Amino acid sequence: MAQSLILVESDSNGLRAALVTDRRLHGIEIDHAVKDTLVGATMPATVIRTIAGLGTTIKLADGREMLLDRGGDRSPLASGAGLIVQVTKPPRGTKAGIVSRSIALSGRALVHLPLESGVKTSRRLVMDVDRRASLEAMLAGLGGGWIVRRTAAALTLTEIQVEALSLIDDGKRAVAGKMKAPDAFRRLIADYGASEIFAVQVAGLAAKAAVERWCAAFAPGLSAKIDLQPSGLFDRYDLDSSIAALADRNITLPGGASLVIEGTEALTAIDVNAGPIANVVGVNLEAAREIARQLRLRHIGGIVVIDFISMPHKKDQERIVESLVDALADDPAQTYVLPMSAFGLVEMTRERRGPGLELE
Repeated sequence: MAQSLILVESDSNGLRAALVTDRRLHGIEIDHAVKDTLVGATMPATVIRTIAGLGTTIKLADGREMLLDRGGDRSPLASGAGLIVQVTKPPRGTKAGIVSRSIALSGRALVHLPLESGVKTSRRLVMDVDRRASLEAMLAGLGGGWIVRRTAAALTLTEIQVEALSLIDDGKRAVAGKMKAPDAFRRLIADYGASEIFAVQVAGLAAKAAVERWCAAFAPGLSAKIDLQPSGLFDRYDLDSSIAALADRNITLPGGASLVIEGTEALTAIDVNAGPIANVVGVNLEAAREIARQLRLRHIGGIVVIDFISMPHKKDQERIVESLVDALADDPAQTYVLPMSAFGLVEMTRERRGPGLELE
């Protein structure tokens, strides 16, 4: 049975959190000491201008200018109007960051929407009817809006209730514009903490504080799994080389095959190369599994186009697409995969989540 560890380490460079399964990297979140992590933070803002077709520009309390997400924003805002916003996408290069008037706070099992009402459940949630009814009734009694994530099935109702109450406390700070962006550990644990975790190994004072604070509020039962370690935690699992490899466009597969991942402003293109191997279907199956892993590790979102090695038989094409869908089943982000096209391409989308991965 696969054994999963969460490793959290802090030093002068910042805070890093990783999910390692059977000593292989499966999830990574990084906060850099010299860069603010903005995504998820709420703060006061002022409308600067609204331009038809381009949207509304706002100024945050710290002076930074961003664009207001038009999704769900029903009425135009006058110049000078004040509002509370949540950062949903950081600035990149010359592109402005995105903020929203909607506020969403994520836990392991739930997403809390403090400005909304009602209970919704993920289409991927598999839960006994009576247990689901009890959960929905409990959340409805707490007020506000809730989304029950697929991962809720792995937690008890008591664990989910503790999380809900902590999210409500966060929600009060969020609607007041005083919610800080979730740190690397909180982002990682929200996505992977509902699975069976053998231990949470921690090195560094800031890492210790972040882990103990979150566990005390959201998952007291996980506190018993905290394992304090000396510095050099990531080195002992050789994670630095795995993390550095995420900057490379080429990924080697067994037997000499490879993937080439190219990101553009509009989409991400992935090419599968066979190398010397003659077993085309076998290479494509291995590629599908690794592509699902790379999408998570690299925090790739939006449109993804995959050029698998050509296969003449419809049955083989369908098998590859099914393999990709299966490999994406545990992805914390929502994904949608289309059938293979006549040109042998597979198009898919992956939900954009968090601040993205910046290695430096």
